[in-house]
Amino acid sequence: MIWLVIPAAFAVYLLTLSPTVGLIDSGEISAGVYRLHILHPTGYPLYTMLGRLVSIVPLAAVTNRVALLSALLAAAGTGVFLALLLSLGISRASAGATALLLAFSIPVWGVAVDVEVYSLMLVLLSLLWLAAARAQAGTGLVLFAYIGGLSLTNHMSAAWAVFGAGLCVLLTHRQRIARPLPMMALAFIAGLSTYLFLMLRARAGPLFAWGNPINLERLWWHVTGKQYQVWMFSLPMAEVLRNVVRGLGILGRSLVWVLIPAVLCGIVRLFRERRNLAAGLLASVILTFGYAVNYSIPDIEAYYIPCLLALMFFAAAGVDALPARFVRWRPVLWFLVPAVLLLNLPKVSRQGHYVAYDHADNTLQSARPNATIITDWWDFYSVALYLDQVDLVRPDVCIIDKELVRRSWYLRYLARRYPWLIEKSRPELEQYTSYLDQFEHGRLRDAAGIQRAFIALLESFVTRSPERPAYTTFDADAGVDARELLPAARRAPVGLLFELRVDTVLPGFDYSKWRIRVPRLGIDDRTSVCLQRYRFFVLRRANELATRGRLVERQALLDWYVAQPVARLAPLPAY
Repeated sequence: MIWLVIPAAFAVYLLTLSPTVGLIDSGEISAGVYRLHILHPTGYPLYTMLGRLVSIVPLAAVTNRVALLSALLAAAGTGVFLALLLSLGISRASAGATALLLAFSIPVWGVAVDVEVYSLMLVLLSLLWLAAARAQAGTGLVLFAYIGGLSLTNHMSAAWAVFGAGLCVLLTHRQRIARPLPMMALAFIAGLSTYLFLMLRARAGPLFAWGNPINLERLWWHVTGKQYQVWMFSLPMAEVLRNVVRGLGILGRSLVWVLIPAVLCGIVRLFRERRNLAAGLLASVILTFGYAVNYSIPDIEAYYIPCLLALMFFAAAGVDALPARFVRWRPVLWFLVPAVLLLNLPKVSRQGHYVAYDHADNTLQSARPNATIITDWWDFYSVALYLDQVDLVRPDVCIIDKELVRRSWYLRYLARRYPWLIEKSRPELEQYTSYLDQFEHGRLRDAAGIQRAFIALLESFVTRSPERPAYTTFDADAGVDARELLPAARRAPVGLLFELRVDTVLPGFDYSKWRIRVPRLGIDDRTSVCLQRYRFFVLRRANELATRGRLVERQALLDWYVAQPVARLAPLPAY
């Protein structure tokens, strides 16, 4: 059964795999594992090392190699989950069908076809529950503890599954756990010690070292996601309730709704037959769900994988608990697999998905030679990192992420990548870093002062290099920072950028050199927002051309846009 499920899942993943670098973190991760950077919190040391091994295989592009790792890990995680079900006596029919439903659910399938770290979490947590369910005194408990520590080195949403599995082991072996406890603690620390890779690598001086975890203080900040804690457990209740509804929808769709009664039945069955395992699984579900609904990010689906893993376990047990007279209906579960596959395919497929690459490439083409670009758009900057660090595209362009300038480690990156930039801005940098050190250590008292110094530093990146054309990816109405940044400068819409100018010139631009490919499938909200940016910038330029009386040029621009495939998804207003 395992040798049927794993190849089936892997084949589907291959057919729907992203052909190039994708949105969100794909570019940063692809470049990061290839160049052995320090990735964004929580650092993902185990994934980085595995990704590095895969990325140096001379096959296709680097991002294709790392995306293939996602597919391999997701298929392997499905196989381990199936092995877990079979080891606990779940029938082959129920176990196989449930494993494939997990494989083709949106949270799992979505991370299997792009460059993401969550496929590894599926493998580790499946191994963790397998170890928890089968752990015997002695070696089995030590192995469980090691896998638990290792699971925490990939993604912190795994913490609640580790807690639940630990609860299961504690309840099962409470009379005899004292003796192996010291060895278990050492094994857990050994798994967790993988994080030391981040400190060792940071001390080696990689070009892009997010968080710069060179000492225990900074390592702790990075591993605990200090940068993101401001958004955790601080949401208004109305937003939490909206997230609850969204989370229930994600899980309900993943269970094809009809399996929800099977989940309830499975909970009852397991509490009767394997109470400790049921308690651990249920604790994992509740805690993971509570964690996910208190965090608002666009790609939240993957945070529900630990929760979904436990619910699928309950579903398989519930289907197997059907009374004898219903046993002949058990194979019907297999008919849900192709239904789920066809239902989710349009949402998760990344076949022909060049949106992120085209958007970043077209943005870079919008800039003149030796330009400086200040951006607040991560979906551009992440891909631009990949193009810069791996494909060596437009090395003449200096790209600055405005939001990352708020972090001291990023200033070190800028100093190494663009030494001339930092050297020219030395006075502003020294003033700003004095505030920044206070901010990072929780001692800041002058919020207005750090904001003034922040804006002054950004402005110096432009004004101290007047020979370089300067651009932003945002207009002056895009928030406080945008409004305060060089308020006297004109922002001329050119391509996918605003050129900062001291004159009234609106430079020409040849839009015909762009390539805009719109996929047939997989147009999720994030993709739609990215495609909408073409419409936004075309309208801004069309309005500017109309104001200047350049009506022929305006009409040509609008006609060009209407002829593009993106116009079907982001149509212009009547003109």
